[in-house]
Amino acid sequence: MRVIGVTSGKGGVGKTTVSVNLAVELAKRGKKVVLLDGDLGLSNAQILLNARVEYSYGHVLSGQKTLEEIMVPSEYGVTLVPGSSGSSALARLTRLQLLGLIHALSALDDCDYLVVDTAAGISDNVTVLFGACDIKLLLIQNEPSSIADAYATVKVLQQEFNLSDIMLTPVQVTNERESENIHKRINKVTAQFLGLSLEYATGIRKDPVVLNSARLGQPAILHAPESDIAKDIRRLVDVITETVSKPAGSSDIRISVGAKG
Repeated sequence: MRVIGVTSGKGGVGKTTVSVNLAVELAKRGKKVVLLDGDLGLSNAQILLNARVEYSYGHVLSGQKTLEEIMVPSEYGVTLVPGSSGSSALARLTRLQLLGLIHALSALDDCDYLVVDTAAGISDNVTVLFGACDIKLLLIQNEPSSIADAYATVKVLQQEFNLSDIMLTPVQVTNERESENIHKRINKVTAQFLGLSLEYATGIRKDPVVLNSARLGQPAILHAPESDIAKDIRRLVDVITETVSKPAGSSDIRISVGAKG
């Protein structure tokens, strides 16, 4: 199993949109995909997948259900592990509880890719889950607060978890040139102050089709396959598949991440 994490320092940049469409595109390519709605207290991936959710990870924590029992198949070939909507308790899990979730996910059978759609910010719910991923996509917008929050996220991940393999993914851009310029700007800062060079994934263009597809409960990659965002998602998946084809030390979730402290 390969694990893809999608996060951002700032909320509202489109993490769930990218995560869901990324997962669906992988499924279209014949992969068996599980999507974890890692925004455990404010989950909404089920809306974009048009999936009916009866139980959440809270039922697993309480011992009422197993992880497999709360998993929901969708009509788009992606199986969802739902969080909960409006649960402050799930938004503040301890590191031990988060590591228990990671351990349970690592034991899933018959799964090629696990896509982790994290919450925004730098809480343990975000950093522990994101740090356990093989491929780490950090979404960023071309506006000051998003750039500042992205830098803060990188700083925390490096200092607390010694993570350096982060791929920057600019979103809601107008073209690839703007996307590459965002990468150059923040990469210059992280290199100067953190001694860290960020990899570049690709840009995701702003596209009005996203709102329409959300209203229909259908991922944009299927609703409008020739749209800008669909083309960009396919390019992102190409980058990911090229990355995972390179030799790696392990394809398992790294349970040790976040165990300190």
